[in-house]
Amino acid sequence: MFVSKEQIDAILEREKEGLVALSTYIQQNPELGGEEYISSKALCDYLEEKGFTVQRGVGPFDTAFIANKKKGEGGPHIAFCAEYDALPDVGHACGHHLIGVASVAAGLALAQLEADEPFEVSVIGTHDEEGVGGKIDLINEGAFKGVDVAMMFHPGYSTIIDVKSLAFHSYDFIFHGKNAHAASEPWEGKNALDGVIQLFNGVSALRQHIKPDVRIHGIIKEGGKATNIIPHRAVAEFCVRSIDNDYLEEICAQVLDIAKGAALMSGTEVEINEIGHPYAAMVSNQTLVGLYQESLDEFDYVDLSKHHEGMGSIDMGNVSLNVPSIHPVLSLTDQLVPGHTKEFADMCNTPLAYDTMLLAGKTMAHTCWKVIQSKELQQKIKEEFMKSMMGDRTRIPN
Repeated sequence: MFVSKEQIDAILEREKEGLVALSTYIQQNPELGGEEYISSKALCDYLEEKGFTVQRGVGPFDTAFIANKKKGEGGPHIAFCAEYDALPDVGHACGHHLIGVASVAAGLALAQLEADEPFEVSVIGTHDEEGVGGKIDLINEGAFKGVDVAMMFHPGYSTIIDVKSLAFHSYDFIFHGKNAHAASEPWEGKNALDGVIQLFNGVSALRQHIKPDVRIHGIIKEGGKATNIIPHRAVAEFCVRSIDNDYLEEICAQVLDIAKGAALMSGTEVEINEIGHPYAAMVSNQTLVGLYQESLDEFDYVDLSKHHEGMGSIDMGNVSLNVPSIHPVLSLTDQLVPGHTKEFADMCNTPLAYDTMLLAGKTMAHTCWKVIQSKELQQKIKEEFMKSMMGDRTRIPN
């Protein structure tokens, strides 16, 4: 059966009031990562009311969920990733109330299509994106097994369809030394803070010899208690990022060696602990990028962008190494308004923001409908994905 963009548009215009109310409710009840009980329940309740089968909780992650609707037997499995965690103090300053409901809208549009082609659609509720990278937890729990295409959108101050992101690892470096009186018997001590300082110096020297996309940034979390006591313990945290997954591993190995060398230089010992999940760089499927751009054009999208956003790190990067994926960003403004600020939070709670959320839902649904009705596109997406993943050590087999 032929399905036009007008049919998808009509479905979501009919559902507009409920979807905007749902997003506004999440915006007004911000919850930190892993604590999104109100938001997760609201999304699950809504999807159940619309005929989805909902699994509340995935593995040990209570606020994650998988909502599923199957139409016929066989066909591609489409997944839209929903986020709904907020930030401390500034609430939904990353627009996750828009992201989550845009994915619900896209899933709902596909589920309500009267079409002959078989397919399966899931809305995967991904907890704690800001803190630990909940999508990585869900990959490990098997939530993306059998998925053929995954996508989500993000609001921003510029529009970027072929999104790039930085892979990253984060580490705690705990230096252990020996206390001593800094005036009367300093020779009896082993200064743990000296180890941290040498680590910073070594990283600064390394920066001369790394590619331009690499970012290495750190803080001192503990550095001693009093100036007249040689500290026996000092702690630094570093984040290492690169757009290249393999190159990141090389740089991380060098940073770890620098830490070990800093311990040797200071006569201390260093304990190295990785923090959270490593994030992979986003590998956008170019066939899906092209299809999504087509859908934006067909919906007469007006790009407000006048500024270019820099790259951060997203856990959708890990999804993209397991499933053909895209993560388009749509602008809400022609001003430079960075995320994670009160100004961005306010911008994400305007009529334009909710209209953009609905447009994202429509264009994601329309993009995926093109995939559903074309075996040629399905094969092209799969072949491109397999080619791009050849030799990538960080891929978790799906």
